[in-house]
Amino acid sequence: MKTKKIILGILVIAWMIVIFMFSQQNAVKSQNTSDKVSEKIVDTAAAIANKEITKQEKKNIIKDMRFTIRKTAHFTLYFVLGILVYLLLNECNVSKKIILSLIICIIYATSDELHQLFINQRTAKVFDVFIDTLGSLVGIILCNLVKLVVAKVKKNAIIDGNLGG
Repeated sequence: MKTKKIILGILVIAWMIVIFMFSQQNAVKSQNTSDKVSEKIVDTAAAIANKEITKQEKKNIIKDMRFTIRKTAHFTLYFVLGILVYLLLNECNVSKKIILSLIICIIYATSDELHQLFINQRTAKVFDVFIDTLGSLVGIILCNLVKLVVAKVKKNAIIDGNLGG
């Protein structure tokens, strides 16, 4: 299906643009984005626990969460990228799609970190490329496992259908 390939290609490019836009943020804006996510988590946890917290407690919790939230964002963004790249390569019947998907994600993660060298108050970190690669790898492996399970279920359904018919 050519349409599916085009849609997946567009999704891969769109997701790379999303990642690029996050990397384009200066240090202050990037931290504010992370802190807003942390604030939502803290507010939700406080509501679930039915616990009042002071503004200073909230501020301290958000500060303590900053590293974890930022690295989770890296992992998640590249988890999705890994899935999208794998799906595109799978749809294009590319051989060695797992390794090629991972290579594409690593190259993009590396270029993304290098891009941050040109952004005010941002840096390039090898550790972030590692986190990005890990997110991609988990997404790619998960996608491949789902593909294998679906193929096995279809195969069993065909066999069961032939035996019963």
